[in-house]
Formats: sequence, C-alpha cells, structure tokens
Amino acid sequence: MKHRIFGKKLGRNRNQRQGLFRSQTKALFTHSYINTTQAKAKALVPMVEKICTLAKKNDLSAKREIYKIFQDRKQVDMVCKQINLVFPDSNSNFTKMTRVKVRQGDDALIVKLHFVKDISFKEAPKVEAKKTKTVKKPAVEKKITKVTSKKKQSL
Repeated sequence: MKHRIFGKKLGRNRNQRQGLFRSQTKALFTHSYINTTQAKAKALVPMVEKICTLAKKNDLSAKREIYKIFQDRKQVDMVCKQINLVFPDSNSNFTKMTRVKVRQGDDALIVKLHFVKDISFKEAPKVEAKKTKTVKKPAVEKKITKVTSKKKQSL
C-alpha cells in the first residue's frame, strides 16, 4: 500500500531531486516554457503552482518562500509582478502540458510545460540617457627629490 506517499523519486536521491526541481523551475520562470519528460513535468507542476499562488499573495512572507527557490531578489520581484499582471483573477491552473515528441533512445514522452497565458519574465530594456563626454586633464608630473642625510665624518 502506498499510504501517505507523495511525489515521484525519479531515480534520484533527495538532494538531486531538489536540485532538479529548482533548476527546472528557474528555467520555466525565466523562459516561460521548458521541454522535459512527462514524468518530470508531472512531478514539477505542484511546485510551480505553489510558487504562482504564493506570487499572487505578493506579501513579504510569500516572497521569502519564493526566494528559497530562486535565490535572486530581482527574479522574485519580476515573478510576483508578472503573475499578478497576467493572472489577476485566477488562483490555480497556471500551467499546461502539451506533447512534443517521443525521444528516440528510450521512448520517453517529451512534453512542453508552459503557462496557460503568454507571459514574459524578461526585464524590459532600460533606456539610458546619453552620457556627456568627460575630458581628462593631463596628469601633472611631480618631481621627486631624494633627501639624503650627510654622514658624520669622524676625525
């Protein structure tokens, strides 16, 4: 019986599994889609949905929970901002899986995990003001004189 068993092990130990989930979650929230196997995508969806619902709260404790995964404040702020803009009225079902192909080597089903609505997590390019040219002043040469002390001459 599989009572109280949650999630898939994916042939990895705990640390490897957490690293896999973190890296795939970062990639999903950076590029807004990832191509991966169906088993990995099914195991990743609950984590992504949890992050999206935390981002909807947009308070300090929620941002700290998201920060545990991303380890980047700019990305956490961008995720919270974009999720609230794109999904203002939904509280669940943020992601969708579509079949892409079957991998030739092991017949694993490859799926595309992406968000239901089009979303971009990339920062808008900032327009920089034109910089004025600064003229460098020529360096002033300093003459260094060596101070020598006279030796006492004995008689």
